[in-house]
Amino acid sequence: MKITNLVLLLLAFQFSSAQQKETVTIPKGVVYNYCSPKKIEEAKKLITNNLKGDNYKILQDNLIVGPVLWSRFKNNPEIQKIEKADVTFVVDKMELAGKMSQSMKDSKIIWDQLKKEITGDFVIRKATQQELQYYWAVISFDIEEPLLIVETKEHNYILNLLPKDLKLMWLDEAPRPDMDKKVMYKDGKVITKLDKGEKETKLETVELLNTDQELKENTSLEDLKMILDKVNAIFEELFKNSTKPGKIMVEFKLKKDTNEITYAVKDDLDLDIMKEFEKRVNAEKYPNSKKDPVGFRMLFKVNSYNETE
Repeated sequence: MKITNLVLLLLAFQFSSAQQKETVTIPKGVVYNYCSPKKIEEAKKLITNNLKGDNYKILQDNLIVGPVLWSRFKNNPEIQKIEKADVTFVVDKMELAGKMSQSMKDSKIIWDQLKKEITGDFVIRKATQQELQYYWAVISFDIEEPLLIVETKEHNYILNLLPKDLKLMWLDEAPRPDMDKKVMYKDGKVITKLDKGEKETKLETVELLNTDQELKENTSLEDLKMILDKVNAIFEELFKNSTKPGKIMVEFKLKKDTNEITYAVKDDLDLDIMKEFEKRVNAEKYPNSKKDPVGFRMLFKVNSYNETE
């Protein structure tokens, strides 16, 4: 009887604990990973303490500011002190600007601006289906909780913390609940049509193929920047005067012992220049990953418009 009663008590406890997990409506195609209810409560408490207090325990050196929030933050005099680390997001084939801090000093500048906006009452909750759809469209990794929304009267802020140490790695603003799900933001304005941009020859976008945590554990911002700068310099030297239109994808897979580079082209690209481009890029030396493979793609346009289809 004692053993039976113990089993029943354990089952009751497990059932009660499972009920505490607050689920969300996950849009089709979105990968969303839950953490424990205890971790969610710890994250909520940490966010509240850091918004109302003078500590910065939630911050780390690297903090990404997503495109909607950055469209408002970028004109702030204090935030303009943050140099470099501009980020481009591709949402529905549309280029949107963002920012990434690279030091605690810069992360504090961003957080202080957020605190100035959140002066009244706020609610911390999980994301809605629409908010998840937007966030999924911007990021290049699976969604990992704690992902929380700080809801105020004027704005709904997206905060994604790392589950391991509850450091804030992504900050953005979610679209309003009453917004058409097909409508997106661009430079702080709501648009319904994608601008094809100008016909240019340049690096169009960079797509990271790993989570922030994986990148942090296996490479560095300095190494990634060095690779991007090398490849972009070769591209600009070879293709700057090319009259044939086309697109180039260069994908890097950094591994511990060797690196892999693959290429893809489309449209009427000058293939003779492309052969020289591949030869020059392959001849360069690049850093390896520290342990596990990490990857990213560079997308270039040559005498072409932005993708609109």
